[in-house]
Amino acid sequence: MIIMKWRMLLLTSLLMFCFTFSNPPITSTLNVPNTSDVSVLMLIADNFGWNYYDAREIFESWGVNVTTVAYSLDHNITSCTRPNTGENETILVEYTHQEMTPEMVAQFDCLFVPSGGQWSSLIVGGAPLTFIADAYNMGLIVASICTGTRVVSESHEIVNGSKVVWYSLSSGFMVQAGATLIDEMETVADGRMITGGGGVGPTGSGYLAAPTSEVCAEVVRQALGLSRVQETSLTSSNGPIGSDFTITAVVDTLSDSLGDILSTDIQEVTAHIYSFGNRTLVDTIELTDDNLDGNYTGLVNGLEHGEYIADIEIVDSNSTLEVVKEVETFEVGIEPINFVLISAVAGGGIIIVVLVLALIRKK
Repeated sequence: MIIMKWRMLLLTSLLMFCFTFSNPPITSTLNVPNTSDVSVLMLIADNFGWNYYDAREIFESWGVNVTTVAYSLDHNITSCTRPNTGENETILVEYTHQEMTPEMVAQFDCLFVPSGGQWSSLIVGGAPLTFIADAYNMGLIVASICTGTRVVSESHEIVNGSKVVWYSLSSGFMVQAGATLIDEMETVADGRMITGGGGVGPTGSGYLAAPTSEVCAEVVRQALGLSRVQETSLTSSNGPIGSDFTITAVVDTLSDSLGDILSTDIQEVTAHIYSFGNRTLVDTIELTDDNLDGNYTGLVNGLEHGEYIADIEIVDSNSTLEVVKEVETFEVGIEPINFVLISAVAGGGIIIVVLVLALIRKK
C-alpha cells in the first residue's frame, strides 16, 4: 500500500514537471492596449486635403480601423490639388453621408474631420454639421485638424465649454460657439473634443507641417480610455473646510502603455480652480514634481467661501495639451466652531454678571 502511494506521488510529480517545462510562461497583456479595437470614421468631401492620406496611413500603421464617409452623392471623391505637383486624385469611399445610419455611426469611436478645401462645402451644407454634432452627442470623439476645425466650429456649438487649439480660420467661430482658444499649442485634447492646428497654407506643404500624428495619438489615447492623469487627491491643511489645500496629481507619460504611439515627456502640469456651477476661473496653480516620481503637488489657498472644482492640465513635449476636467470638487468655508472656547467665554461672562449684581446689592 505504501509502495502504491509513493508511485502515485512520483507519477504526479513527473506530470507536473513535464507540464511546467513544456508550456512557456504566460505573460500578462493587461496593460497593453489593443489598437485593433479602435475604429475611426473619416469625413471628407470633394477637394479634401492630403492630410487625409497622412492621417489614414498613421492610424492604419497602428492597427486602427479606418472607414471613410463622404458628403456626396457619389462614392468617387476628388482631392484638392497636391502641392508642388498640381495633381488631383480620386478615391473610392466606403459610404456616402446618406448611407450612414445613426446605428452605423454609433459603432465608431471617433469622427475625424481632416484638412483641405472641403471645409467650404461642408459648412454650406447643413447635413454635415448635423452629422458631426449627432456623432458627438452619441458619445464619439470628434477630432479635427487645420481647416477641419473650421467645420467643427459651426457644428451646432458642440465645442461649447471646450478648450480648442487656436487656428486663424476657425478661431472667431470657435469663440462664438463657446470654446476657449489655446495659443502656442499644436494639439488640444479636451475630453472627446480634439483639435489640431494648421500647416503653412494651401500653396505649400501644409499637410506635412500639420500636427497629424499628435492628433491621431490623442484619438487613440482617448478611445482606449487612457489619460496622463492616473489619480488625484485634495487634502485640507486647515481642517475639514479650511481655506488651504494641497492638490496632488499622479501623472504618467503613457510611454509604457502606448509605446511608439505616444512617447513624450511631461513639460508642465497645472491645476485650474473654477467656481462650481458657472465654471469661472479663479486660480491657476503650477504643480511640481520635486522627487521626480510622477507625483505633482501644489498649494491652493486664499479662496473665498464657496464651492469649487479643479481641472488638471498637462502639456507634453509634442506641444499637446490634455485637459482632464473636474478631478476634484471641494468647499471653502468658515473654520469649525470651537465650542470649548465659546463655552469658556460664555461662562466667564456669566460670572462677571453675577459679581456685578452682587456688588450692586451690597450698595
